[in-house]
Amino acid sequence: MRMAAQQMESLSWQETMVRKSNNQEEQFNPPDKIRRSVQNAGASQQLADEITRQIQGSTHSGMTTSEIDSSVQETLRQKDMNAYNNWMQWKEQHQSSR
Repeated sequence: MRMAAQQMESLSWQETMVRKSNNQEEQFNPPDKIRRSVQNAGASQQLADEITRQIQGSTHSGMTTSEIDSSVQETLRQKDMNAYNNWMQWKEQHQSSR
């Protein structure tokens, strides 16, 4: 039964489309992208998993990547200021290189 639920969850993510800042839509896979990004910012695996579950529960097709980013930022700000500061620093550097 649990495996079937996990397969359904995976299937729903394969069908979730998010809108990027350039207005293009793409399939979104938060278990990989968010978990990796949050851990790269210095958050624990436990917090990365928590944020990933939170995003999975609230993301819907048509949602923008900016909305998702804001949600991740807010949770980091509330739970791990060091990871939040790293996240914001990376974001600032990434935006200036565009």
